[in-house]
Amino acid sequence: MKALSNMSRLQVSSEYLLLLLKVYESKGKEFYYDDLFERDKDVFLKKTIEDNVYYLGKILNLPLTDARLKLLSKKKMTPKNKSEILLLNIKLALTSLQKRPKDFEVIPNEFDELARVLSKEFEPIKFGTYEGKQENTLLSEKKKESMRIKLEQITDEYIKQSKTKQYELIQMITNFYVDFINTQVFTSQNELISYIALYGFLIKEFSVFKYVSFFEYFYKHFESFKLALNQANYYYTTGFPNTDYLSRLLVDILTQAYEKVNGFSKEYSFEKKLNKGDSIEATIKTGKEIFSKEDIRIQHPTISLITIDRTLKRLKEEGLIQPLGKGRSSKWQRIDDSRRKGGKQLDIFQFTDL
Repeated sequence: MKALSNMSRLQVSSEYLLLLLKVYESKGKEFYYDDLFERDKDVFLKKTIEDNVYYLGKILNLPLTDARLKLLSKKKMTPKNKSEILLLNIKLALTSLQKRPKDFEVIPNEFDELARVLSKEFEPIKFGTYEGKQENTLLSEKKKESMRIKLEQITDEYIKQSKTKQYELIQMITNFYVDFINTQVFTSQNELISYIALYGFLIKEFSVFKYVSFFEYFYKHFESFKLALNQANYYYTTGFPNTDYLSRLLVDILTQAYEKVNGFSKEYSFEKKLNKGDSIEATIKTGKEIFSKEDIRIQHPTISLITIDRTLKRLKEEGLIQPLGKGRSSKWQRIDDSRRKGGKQLDIFQFTDL
């Protein structure tokens, strides 16, 4: 509990305070986002689960090909090995969090249940033990205590500090994280449990992660995260852990997540007033001349692949676009008015100046 119990030493810089104000200002728009995206909330739910599973698999460096990782993230599959069993257990845990984020509680039972989900048909993940206080007798053996006791101390301290209302939420979360990871509560998979628990804290308080993948941003910042954690752990041994860098990193992730949601919320609001096919057509007409289906999917995350395929087929029949190649990596090319009228054969290399 070194981190949580020493929170009174924390000082907030003016720069960090300004970043926090920006995050909490964006957080105030969450009711607007919930209302705006209500129609497609199940689409967002499915996509965020898939992306979170995929990127957490990347973070863990599981020995799976990228294609297999994507497939397991998206579809119900029969696992072929232990790594795939673990990934599917992760998917189950993240699905529960994504569906009921407000139900996440900072209590030992929550962590115990998470460990049970992750260990299903994989490997036992149990509370470790530590040597308790030795009785004052010469021949008495040191008593083994469950690490659950240590976890209870950390969770109780977090709840205690939360009730004081003296400390900012993100700093509370990072200090809990540092205490948890240094305590090594479980016999295995402590890092994995810490990542999912960290996500539990964040999605409960910041519903922006209902619409974008936290672990996608976490993956992009993972090297910085490891540096920040190493710094905190170094000072942890002195009794005065430095969690400033970790807190700043989470604020940066939240800022980028809110910026992304705010950006596509404007596009989404416009789409609601249009037929979805018309919206895709408008994007194609004003976007890049050569594009892929994935480019369209990124710009229209709530529109199904069936609708995208149907629209591409229609635009092809109308002579507005033409395919370049075949298969998953194929691209499309927009045909402007002059080329349609002239009947000129298009070629992917025709724009190269020699």
